[in-house]
Amino acid sequence: MGGHPSGGTTGSGGQAESGGAPGSGGEGTGGVAPTCPVEQPLTGGQQYCSNSKGSAGSGYGYELWFEGPGDGCMTVHGVDAAFSAQWSGGDDFDYLARAGLDYNQTQTHQQIGTVRVDFAETKTEEGGGLTYVGIYGWTVDPLREFYILDDWGSVKPAGVASDGTPRDEVGTLVADGETYDVWKKTRVDKPAITGPSETFDQYFSIRRTARECGTISVSEHFENWEELGLSLGKFHEIKLLAEAQFNSGTIKFTTAKFVVE
Repeated sequence: MGGHPSGGTTGSGGQAESGGAPGSGGEGTGGVAPTCPVEQPLTGGQQYCSNSKGSAGSGYGYELWFEGPGDGCMTVHGVDAAFSAQWSGGDDFDYLARAGLDYNQTQTHQQIGTVRVDFAETKTEEGGGLTYVGIYGWTVDPLREFYILDDWGSVKPAGVASDGTPRDEVGTLVADGETYDVWKKTRVDKPAITGPSETFDQYFSIRRTARECGTISVSEHFENWEELGLSLGKFHEIKLLAEAQFNSGTIKFTTAKFVVE
């Protein structure tokens, strides 16, 4: 998973490499949260079934990107950043859908303000592979790609990337009532939002127990990463993410509200 251009140097998407293989603590079938509120079914919206990015309405942006043998669609529903998506693929298939806040690469997270996201989702997965659900984004100066993963599919992401190489264990942080394991992966000569062959670090906060709804205090992760020595730059985006590799599945974000204070 990791950066890949989609539509020139300002776009990005997923590419195989950051996917989690089972780690020492790394199994799980994703979030099961019986306390999640009952949501009204999503209706209407605009569907996209090819690589694209643009406005999701009400100040939100969306992006859909996939490659390899398979296909997928994403529907932006026009209620906050709520979206639903479906995908189907096999080996070498990588799919990424996201919606949230776009930035112009001039502000640090301190200048943006305190960001939190209220979310609720349901998902399906067939065929194993990898499914990531959470927060995703990029900064520049320095170039960084980041994930805050609160849910996943049949394989819990951990300390081994999908190409079999290790991630570096950085430490832990506590946010929203749970411990997250923090990992770093340096990518060399890989696609990014700034070009097709870049070197940059990926950061991961991976929740120890998966959940399908709740509040993600995004800025707490940024602050903790910096305290752990993981520098961030000026922001390109902060979005809710559904990323999948080597499988088929669906997701519906029925709550997807960003709050910036």
